Amino acid sequence: MRKRIIYALTGFFCLTMVAVLLNGAAVRRSVERGVKDVIPKGRPNYEAMFADGKLRIAVFWGWDHPRDTIMGSFPAFETLNGKRLYYRGKPVLIEIGMITQINQNPKGIFKKALEDPTIDVVIYSGHARYGGGMAFSSMDDIFKCGNGDLIEDRHVTPYRIVRATSEDLDATDFPENAYKIIMLNCCDSQGHFRQSWGNRFRECSAPIDLLTVEFPVFNLYDHRRVLNLLRDLLSFSDWKTVKKHYDSEVHKRNNRLIIDPVYIPSEDDMALERDY
Repeated sequence: MRKRIIYALTGFFCLTMVAVLLNGAAVRRSVERGVKDVIPKGRPNYEAMFADGKLRIAVFWGWDHPRDTIMGSFPAFETLNGKRLYYRGKPVLIEIGMITQINQNPKGIFKKALEDPTIDVVIYSGHARYGGGMAFSSMDDIFKCGNGDLIEDRHVTPYRIVRATSEDLDATDFPENAYKIIMLNCCDSQGHFRQSWGNRFRECSAPIDLLTVEFPVFNLYDHRRVLNLLRDLLSFSDWKTVKKHYDSEVHKRNNRLIIDPVYIPSEDDMALERDY
């Protein structure tokens, strides 16, 4: 009996040491960031977004998001929803939907919004779960979309090491040839998610403009950045202006928006846009 206990303890200790040595060497505790702050060219593909006469926007506030931040966006959303704007003389109906952690199955709604070809803009604002994915109804209700690294979950004590898998992203069928803007307004989404999401877009032949962030986000003022993006889209701004307005919101932390446009119009189109 005594020998069996010793063998069991020895085996457990050896396995633990092996796990620590293997995992510890591979755990990603920092995020790679760009050396240069690149100014994006071009603008959103407004022609594709407005082709059906509607601008449909889905805004998702993640788990544990400050209530004041969410409430701060209500007046603007209520004012804009159902209104019309005019693009090159043609009316466009604005439809805005807002989903929070108290909605039933917000993660499922998020996936459907990504797959819906009639939704033009999807915005997520919340935790990145250290690269694990977007958190919705709870800390562990994660839309898993990581890049495969071992990551350190610091929302629990002691910290736990988990694999940043991507099964939810892999199961998402982005509509082929349907233009969409997706904004992942969460800490270091550029380093955490740009690679995995970009790969999935290519697999689906989906022309999607992905907006990501470098450096941690101070989420108490996230509504300002979300509203800035909506304002810029409604005024047909180019990507340079979108980035300028996002980066100008400095609240305890400097952040920068990263945009790698899939659509860059010709100079003639840009000149026509300025005329309007």
